[in-house]
Amino acid sequence: MYIQNQEGISMKKILFVFLSVFSINLFAEDNIKPQEGAFTSLYVSATDIDKYVSFLRNNSNAFNAIGSSDAGVCITRSGNQYPGQMMIWNAFPSVEAAMVGSLKYDPYKTKGPISKLRKVKHSTIWKSLKSFRLDPGHEVVGRFKVKQENINSFVQAIASLEKEIQNNGHPDFFNGVFVSIAGGAESQIIKVRSITSSASDQGKIADEYFSGKYKSFNDAVALTEGFVDEQIQICEQVYFTK
Repeated sequence: MYIQNQEGISMKKILFVFLSVFSINLFAEDNIKPQEGAFTSLYVSATDIDKYVSFLRNNSNAFNAIGSSDAGVCITRSGNQYPGQMMIWNAFPSVEAAMVGSLKYDPYKTKGPISKLRKVKHSTIWKSLKSFRLDPGHEVVGRFKVKQENINSFVQAIASLEKEIQNNGHPDFFNGVFVSIAGGAESQIIKVRSITSSASDQGKIADEYFSGKYKSFNDAVALTEGFVDEQIQICEQVYFTK
């Protein structure tokens, strides 16, 4: 009986966390809503990044087995926390599909050639809190601590920043805002991916900010408790179903 009660309490806690996470959009503007679908990320330290990425391109069985609709890699090029830092992402049509898919493949038990190409660090599931265009490229990835009561305003501020940058001559720029589900330390942060097609475009936007443009970025940061970290990642898609 004690075990059943504890399980009931644990389930209530889990449901409370989910309700807290997904209730943040109740008072959002109509055009700022969580994106359909979800992503998973597997963070690894690759012994040889090029060989590992080539292996993934030529061996898509795992992507297919877990029900991924799209998949790719992001290689950390600045702000590395360890050598060979990169992550493999998978897109799914729903959080349910992401959770089910993540149980169909255990990277810690994988043997064979792939096990010699990388060391697994951790994994998580991500939900996008605003519309997000899947078009990997040159990405500045910022992680922020944001209080629950400020998350909705933060998402709207990031959406406003996106429009401001696009209207200033960068139509291909876009921001993704993500919250982690069962991501360990990642669960304490909100992740923002600022995506452009090239390092040149990303650099021009940074130069424009330092020249006095994009005050909405400061407005967004003011809603946070500060940066946790920031990286530059080069991302590409290696698996397609459409």
